[in-house]
Amino acid sequence: MSELDFFILTLIVILLTASGNIINDYFDVKVDKINKPEKVLVGKTVKRRVAMALNHGLNITAILFSGYLSYKFHSWGSIIIPLSIATLLWFYSPIFKKQIFVGNIIVAICVAVIPIWAGIFEMIGLTNQYGQNNEILTIIKSMWKWLGMYALFAFLISLSREAFKDLEDLQGDKVGEYKTLPLVLGENFAKIYASAMMLFCLVAVSYFYHSLGFRLLDNIIESAGVIILVIVPGCISIFFGLSSKHKIAYTKASLFAKLTMGGGILLCALAGYFYL
Repeated sequence: MSELDFFILTLIVILLTASGNIINDYFDVKVDKINKPEKVLVGKTVKRRVAMALNHGLNITAILFSGYLSYKFHSWGSIIIPLSIATLLWFYSPIFKKQIFVGNIIVAICVAVIPIWAGIFEMIGLTNQYGQNNEILTIIKSMWKWLGMYALFAFLISLSREAFKDLEDLQGDKVGEYKTLPLVLGENFAKIYASAMMLFCLVAVSYFYHSLGFRLLDNIIESAGVIILVIVPGCISIFFGLSSKHKIAYTKASLFAKLTMGGGILLCALAGYFYL
């Protein structure tokens, strides 16, 4: 992809994410007044009809940009992904969050599919420009290995963070009659589940880098990057998630889950810059 096309693809993701946050705030006003009263904007700072208009505007803009990329790369099937994300996020609060596991899995899928979506355009661009010779097929195979691991990393860490968020928002979700993990299966189960997903993520990342040939003592700089950017914040997230039943601990667990994801993004960028 050209830098402009990749910028447009990134912008589409930003627009869809912003739209999803807006519609979530729109439907969750009553719940958010309990969970995070200082952050409630819809109905106070922003009128409800303005929030709805923003949601529609962002979604339409994202779909139009997606149409442009699909037309340019002759891949109309790829427009299904942003359409699906916009639709799933619209129904997240009123429907999916009221079904145990469903809401968390949908959010995790929406996050994990993004690198796969980018890979589809990149693969089409490569084959259109260079054909399907052995060198290009080798590059595509390597690309999917990285993007597949990236998607798995995003999926597992999103499951973990969503569960920590459910623990954090326990009181408000109870008022909203949501069927989140801690409300249906208990707080202890949710803590263990969220921590287990984070642990699986850390193990998967460690195994992936090991499979690439990196060794702890032989590749000290690379190993330090994995440990500092991903393993340490992930372990801290698990520690806070299991340490107590206070909301502040779950907030910290969710925060360090986000830092783990951010560290993973930075790690992939650095690895791509230096080794690909």
